[in-house]
Amino acid sequence: MSKSFKALLKVSLAQSFDFRRKDKIKNASLLIPLALIFISGAFISTLYSLVFGLALVSADGKAYLDLILYAMAGIASMLAIVTGMTKVKGALFGGNDYDLLASMPISKKSIIFVKFFSLYLMQAFYTVIIVLPSTIVITILGQQPIWLLDGILLILFTPVLPLFFAGIIGLFIGLFSDRFKFGNIISILFYIIFLGAVMYSSFSLNRIGNQEEQNISGIIHSLTIFGWINPSTKLLGLDYVILPRLFYVVVNFIGLGFMIWIFAKGYDYFHFLMTSTRSSQVYVEKSTKQKGQFKALLYLDFKRYFSSKMYLMNTITGGVMCVLCIVVMIVSFQSIQNPETITILNEISCYFVLIVTWCVGMAVPSAVAINFEGKTMWQMKSLPIQFKQYSLSKILMSYLVLAPFVLVSSVVLTIYVKKTILTIFVTILLPQIYLFSMCCLGFLINTYFYKLKWTNETEAVKNSAGMLISMLVDLFYTGILCIAFIVPGFLGYYVIGAILSLVVVIAMSFLFYFLVSKTCEHNIGAIEV
Repeated sequence: MSKSFKALLKVSLAQSFDFRRKDKIKNASLLIPLALIFISGAFISTLYSLVFGLALVSADGKAYLDLILYAMAGIASMLAIVTGMTKVKGALFGGNDYDLLASMPISKKSIIFVKFFSLYLMQAFYTVIIVLPSTIVITILGQQPIWLLDGILLILFTPVLPLFFAGIIGLFIGLFSDRFKFGNIISILFYIIFLGAVMYSSFSLNRIGNQEEQNISGIIHSLTIFGWINPSTKLLGLDYVILPRLFYVVVNFIGLGFMIWIFAKGYDYFHFLMTSTRSSQVYVEKSTKQKGQFKALLYLDFKRYFSSKMYLMNTITGGVMCVLCIVVMIVSFQSIQNPETITILNEISCYFVLIVTWCVGMAVPSAVAINFEGKTMWQMKSLPIQFKQYSLSKILMSYLVLAPFVLVSSVVLTIYVKKTILTIFVTILLPQIYLFSMCCLGFLINTYFYKLKWTNETEAVKNSAGMLISMLVDLFYTGILCIAFIVPGFLGYYVIGAILSLVVVIAMSFLFYFLVSKTCEHNIGAIEV
């Protein structure tokens, strides 16, 4: 392994997994969100594996425990495709460092391999979260050490097939969206479809695992279907002991080599297509004079937002999730036949609005709005632009992007909740006010924790202190709303809880907006460019 290859690999991994602070760049360690994601994902995987595993063991179905492992590998494959297709352009084909690397004494195959390896590690992370806990659970329940080997092989090779599909889908989306004015719509549609499939799969697994009558044949059938999401796992389920596992390794190695060869053959052409149409947004003083500062800034913010796939996909996730979560949840509830369960769900349905608030506040665009100024920040600061107008345009853009998703989820929810004037009023109004308060808070956080010196858009979003802190604040903020809303309701005072929660979000909206207005001049003026 040459020194140049080692150096390139080290730099690539540092960009993908940036755990350290950099001088004069207010940056958060990626270790914190990764740890939170790992803990929550591992807990869910362990819970599902235990539920299904204990059900099979109690029905003398120990021989089928490995189906749980293959099903979890299928879920991990879906997550890998969803996350991978959004990173293909920036991490694989659209990097702005390729021309520089190609001019250095580094072989082309080394450059391509390192880029693939970095993307592979990202995909493997999601596989470890889902597959590792499941492997431990079924190995203990089934007392079959060979399943531990299967788990290790799945962790290593499950990302191969999803990476191939994510590459094809991401390449198609990137080429399509860059050539049409509203081409990013296709990106959103793909993202919604795949994210919806993951969420529906989760609800389906939950419904299967909580059947009152443990229909073992039905559970086995459902687990088998989930296992087919990644067909290569079926090789491990063959009757022979060692031969299927060797065959599984060989097939995946061949598939990985073929995938790299396919993409490497057309890499230069794909890279040219991905980067040649990249839009460049700049501040033009003439435009601000003709349209007015606020209108010109808002137009530029929307143009930048919808022309950046990474910015769009990662900050619209909360809006997409709040719609999908409500829709999938209500559809799943329709299949419940137990009258007692239905009665309980009807009683607590008025509190489902808190799910909308939590989802939509996870990733507001304003939390990384300043980050995406990047190298153009000096232009904004050199022009006679009022920082208050600049701040309001960021906040309004963030709100207008997510507000339609919140409205749709609220309307859908009103169909399910107990229909009173108060419940409908709270279901519609509470998430909208909460969203506005989070947009103000996200921007306020970003003025203190910003990152302008980034080499690709992934760093501007994923390795952003502003996004991380806003996610944690959203969790804490929703917790306060739960206490204010649910506790009085469970004591029989729903009206008091509803009014108290509205007062909380309105007060927070005024507070965060006031803080932005008072601090934006100083904070933005102090940003280092």
